[in-house]
Amino acid sequence: MPDTIAVLGRRMAKLERRVTALERARRAPYPEWRDLPLTGDTSVPDEEQPPQFRANLWDTTEFCGRVGLEGGRATDEQLVALLPEGYWPEAPRTVDVASDARRALQLAFDPKGLVRLRVQGGGSVRATWISLDSMSIRTDRDDA
Repeated sequence: MPDTIAVLGRRMAKLERRVTALERARRAPYPEWRDLPLTGDTSVPDEEQPPQFRANLWDTTEFCGRVGLEGGRATDEQLVALLPEGYWPEAPRTVDVASDARRALQLAFDPKGLVRLRVQGGGSVRATWISLDSMSIRTDRDDA
């Protein structure tokens, strides 16, 4: 029985810290968008929709804009961008992205900030752009 009380006490303390962070975030001004540092064979296809990101106080990094793929091909494990230190997720994350490809594409974020393109089934597929609109990743661990 004492172990159960201790476990519940730790969970309650963790929940209280999370509620405090959420209440603080609700009152804080939203951060400004920053340009996403692209790498590899990528470009900005539309100057009105540049690839951007911002971190909010809810341990989430949000993305918007479009990334152009040079040569009109999306290749599995292709390096797309490198997040600046401080925006790296604590655990690997994979997110579906919209594109003009015939197969599903995803972006994989690793704990060192590398952002790689993943192609369904591997290999490569014809694609000229990927959209980051409405995409976000958690930066903290799932068990936090």
